[in-house]
Amino acid sequence: MKAGSLMIREDVVLITAVVQRGLGDDVVEAAVDAGANGGTVCYGSGVGDRERLGVLALALDVDQEIVYILVPRELETAVFKAIAETKGMGRPGRGILFTSPVERLAAYGRGDAAKKAEP
Repeated sequence: MKAGSLMIREDVVLITAVVQRGLGDDVVEAAVDAGANGGTVCYGSGVGDRERLGVLALALDVDQEIVYILVPRELETAVFKAIAETKGMGRPGRGILFTSPVERLAAYGRGDAAKKAEP
């Protein structure tokens, strides 16, 4: 297998989805179907207003999945929309989805669309 070359891109967006446990794989599948190369799923816990209980304002820990997906800017809208329409995301309390600009990305890989670093 031939090793890839260093790619440097400046036209990348990070799409982050924080969803209920069990929805992470559906989010990644929707993103891949819309053109993304894949995603990273991490596990976490959080507390929101919906989880507060009673007069003492005790809070329950809620298990969540955090999905990170890097996509070229030209795919941002299509991937974001596909994730937003993922089964289960259209109900209140199921998750939050947002994008963040990525100033610069460097990784080893293959692909004609990638901008290769100058030697």
